[in-house]
Amino acid sequence: MAIADNFENLHFEHSINLIDAPNYPTSYPLHWHKYVELAYLPEDCSSKDLPVIQCNQKTYTLYPGDVFFIWPGDLHETRKNHSKTLLGMQFTASILNEQPDFIPFLHLFRAVHLFSYNDAPHMAQCMHYHLGHILTLDRNKEAFYHTQKLICLLEMFMELGQHLKETRFTNGNSVTDYSVQTLLKIQDACSYIVENCEQDLTLDALADYVGFSPSYFSRIFKQATNFNFVEYLSLQRVKKAQLLLSDSDISITEIAYQSGFKSISTFNRVFHQLKGFSPSEYRKYYV
Repeated sequence: MAIADNFENLHFEHSINLIDAPNYPTSYPLHWHKYVELAYLPEDCSSKDLPVIQCNQKTYTLYPGDVFFIWPGDLHETRKNHSKTLLGMQFTASILNEQPDFIPFLHLFRAVHLFSYNDAPHMAQCMHYHLGHILTLDRNKEAFYHTQKLICLLEMFMELGQHLKETRFTNGNSVTDYSVQTLLKIQDACSYIVENCEQDLTLDALADYVGFSPSYFSRIFKQATNFNFVEYLSLQRVKKAQLLLSDSDISITEIAYQSGFKSISTFNRVFHQLKGFSPSEYRKYYV
């Protein structure tokens, strides 16, 4: 790991990096990167001197059994890990992005930051089992252990995706009356927006894409994602801009247009609203 100012450049030798408790930093300054990072606190840890992570201007305290997800582009810092109890894992986003079966679930994954053990103990235990197995495989280094680690990681996200699909689209009265097929179409629409956010997308066009009327699509989309269409599209455009900001050869004006914004003023305003920093400030935290 090479660190300079707010730039963290990981060299992935085998797709997955593991950080055991002694090597997890007691604190780490605000930064962002293009890979996925997980921080987790074992169930048997003490509830005293709990670790604290800040992500996208929100502060989280991790309790025993919790798992914290940091996605590419998230501004985050380790505020406190004085007890040296956190464990970490970092891997390239392509592990998930290049799996066709995962595409409908990517927006569900990225909506998760703190996965609380108290809210879903069975799923948290399942994740800890897989994370512990990956750590054991890495320590033992038996034949094909790199492949085994990847398989274990994919299995964990398969189970997490199923859990999120069942809970995200069934909790509350707002979506329980809709069929699974209807909700899968909303997932399909979300995936389409993520993959084409730089295009001139409209609510009417997306409704037609999934075969719904605009009013019906708008209502279900809001209930299923907690965002209206414009909010969700803006969020995906900002996420695309975040990754482009890591390339210092591209001007911020060009990044605005490549991300689907019609003007630099709109880009600056929306980016600041969603991230709490201007694009130029955000770029500083990378390089």
